[in-house]
Amino acid sequence: MTSGDPPQAAPARFRWLAALRFLAVALLVCVLLAISTEPQVPPPTPPDARNVDLARGVVRQVAGDENVAGKRQVITLRQPELDGLSALVSQVMAPIRVDARLVAAGPRAADRPALVARLSRSLPLGAWLNIEARVHSEGDGRALPVVRARIGHLPVPAWLTRIVMTHGWSMVQADSAEAKTLEETLPLVRIGPEAARVVLIHPGRSAALAGLARLGGNATDPGWVARAYCALTLHDDADLAAIVRRAWSLPRPSQLAIVEQNRGLMMAVAMRTIPEYRDRLAGAALPLVARCTNPDQPVTLAGRNDLAKHWAMSAALGISLGGSVAQSLGAFKELSDSLKGGSGFSFVDLAADRSGERFARAAANPQLARFVQTRLAAVTQDQLLAREALSKPEGIDAALFEQTYSNIDSPEYRRALAAIDRLLDDVGVPKP
Repeated sequence: MTSGDPPQAAPARFRWLAALRFLAVALLVCVLLAISTEPQVPPPTPPDARNVDLARGVVRQVAGDENVAGKRQVITLRQPELDGLSALVSQVMAPIRVDARLVAAGPRAADRPALVARLSRSLPLGAWLNIEARVHSEGDGRALPVVRARIGHLPVPAWLTRIVMTHGWSMVQADSAEAKTLEETLPLVRIGPEAARVVLIHPGRSAALAGLARLGGNATDPGWVARAYCALTLHDDADLAAIVRRAWSLPRPSQLAIVEQNRGLMMAVAMRTIPEYRDRLAGAALPLVARCTNPDQPVTLAGRNDLAKHWAMSAALGISLGGSVAQSLGAFKELSDSLKGGSGFSFVDLAADRSGERFARAAANPQLARFVQTRLAAVTQDQLLAREALSKPEGIDAALFEQTYSNIDSPEYRRALAAIDRLLDDVGVPKP
């Protein structure tokens, strides 16, 4: 070692320490700029039947039965539809608050008509995370829109939001050898002060659920789903409990974790129980199940086909998207049914929804997953849905629902749900 070594090493160490301090200060400044003391989005109003109907109209345009991959779909969003979607998303994503607004052009040339989406999320110590995205058309709309975002007081440049958009799109697409880019999928986005018009080249009916599940880390193994589903179609069981017992008695792939085994079986049971939703639920397994067809006889729970569908769909949604999503979508379906021409709000349907969702949550819980396998391999009808739940109110129209329960966040409504949950507890439906 020469006499000059120590003086050279010390400055190098100090430079690294200075760089780390600078990065720490920069990070702290970014955090302080990103958080706020007040929410941008006010407390949301619980969605009502009209909100749900408007939002479902948009969803039908995107995910209706007639929509297949490659179909050109024109979607028009006006403020009432955006209000409905905001109310529903805020309910599903609670405690996150969401609001979307169409705004007119401002006095500056750069202030074009835009769709402004805001999100607020409470943080510890009274802080808030506020995110705003301002979307406006590029040129005549025949290109991806420009998205300028802001996290608190911290601006996010348009080029970075474009990268996030395209990367996110590639993640949520269903597995496909012919997947289209975001630019190909949205050839026209034209935003005006009164409406936003979007031309969508449909990615396929199975894309939404499969993509969201993949984004959330809950994608099912397609080979296992296909194998389980095809095995279930070989038998003409008409009772949901019999199908569930058969599913959880199948030889399970040892290379998959117990939760993954349960996830695939939940999806397979839903595909077997709800033939009209088979393709949407199959996701990446769709090419593998083309040769397998459901028996003609409808599947029932407590003698009713609709209750079997409610249980199976809620279980599939719960295992792939999470319990809160499944619960919210079940309530939205009943609110929509309460409108004129519908079958009415049904607490019996909700009981089947909540049973399926609770089994799904337990099946996805590593500590309960093996117990659920044993339980479902021997389950009975009454253990899937308490017989006493069949006497709960049904056929409630929107006016009577609002008069009796106000909304789906009211104490009266919560008491009605608590009574259902007690019945499910009594018959041993898992309570994660």
